[in-house]
Amino acid sequence: MRVPGSAAAAAAIIGIAASPTTAGADGERSVARWTVLVYMSGDNDLESFIVKDLERELAATGSTDEIHVVALADRAPGYDDSRGDWTTTKLFYVDQGMRADPGSALADWGERNMGDAQTLIDFVAWGREHCPAERYALYFWGHGWNWHPGYVMSDDTDRDSLDLDELAAALPEIGFIDFVGYDGCNMAAIEVQTLWHGHATALAHSQEWVGWHGVEYDVVLAQLAARPEMTADELAVATSQSATSDRTWSAVAVDHRFEALLTAVDAWSVALLDGLDRNRGAYKAAFRRTQSFWQAPMDKDLYDMAHQIQRHVNDAALQDASQAVLDAVDAVVLHERHRAKYDDAHGITIHHPSNRRQQTNRRYYEGLEFSRQTRWNEFLKAYLR
Repeated sequence: MRVPGSAAAAAAIIGIAASPTTAGADGERSVARWTVLVYMSGDNDLESFIVKDLERELAATGSTDEIHVVALADRAPGYDDSRGDWTTTKLFYVDQGMRADPGSALADWGERNMGDAQTLIDFVAWGREHCPAERYALYFWGHGWNWHPGYVMSDDTDRDSLDLDELAAALPEIGFIDFVGYDGCNMAAIEVQTLWHGHATALAHSQEWVGWHGVEYDVVLAQLAARPEMTADELAVATSQSATSDRTWSAVAVDHRFEALLTAVDAWSVALLDGLDRNRGAYKAAFRRTQSFWQAPMDKDLYDMAHQIQRHVNDAALQDASQAVLDAVDAVVLHERHRAKYDDAHGITIHHPSNRRQQTNRRYYEGLEFSRQTRWNEFLKAYLR
């Protein structure tokens, strides 16, 4: 494992003590309020936005006495020749007005694979050691498609991606992250949320395609700098609210509050299984009416699916189980916003292929933590048989 730089060298470059202190109402604290870590996987066709987001958004506010902003950014050749056309993986301690050029980088980590969990582990470990804080935020900046392997944080040079099973294996080394933001497409899925259950307090993400703007870091960091005592829930809501150019965004609690949702979905899955033989036609009608998303018909809104089942299936037990899902979704969704085309979006998707053609990576799905904690996958197998 490559360990970049020493604590003393890092402190000298970024202009903070190895153990930074900030003044508070009760005197000095040994750590800042928040450390914001931005994992920028731009070794792909998103490369031309790396410099823009570093300079125009992250550096618009940058770090303060209470907030550390650190970015690990990887670029690709052939898309953008700005700021010296650097293409390696650089570590930035982001100050206000910083230029995203090699001279501003705290360190050059060489050509790192952003689809390798070890790169993420190294980045978070560096942030914890050199920029300790009361709370940590981790943003994933790059491509995404919830649980599907081969998409999340894709790295073209290494032809790799940070798949859910790799992230799951890395979580013990990463440690607890108070808030996680996914600045990538289609990440607001119960399968992703289940992975972070117990490892984070809240997530912010989109059920749909995320455009070029995505998270407006300048807006979020300005709010955080003005009120550094923000909780993880509040930062999740601020992040979700900032992405006004996208079609959907949501903030979801994944701590102890999420347990009720997993329990409700598990019981609902059993009720769906029990009624499958006599209600298959009604199920199909309900699923056909459920909100799905652009280029991802197998990603369906969980709340709307339970609502449609409740409306179209005349089964008292199943209607009660559906209501429990509705209540549980309401309890964990901290903020949700959608455009008119997605009136039936409520902040959380669930995998539901309508036919076998849409059922890809079945064995991979069976191995997910969500599949181990609920019987949803058992229902899918029976329904698609």
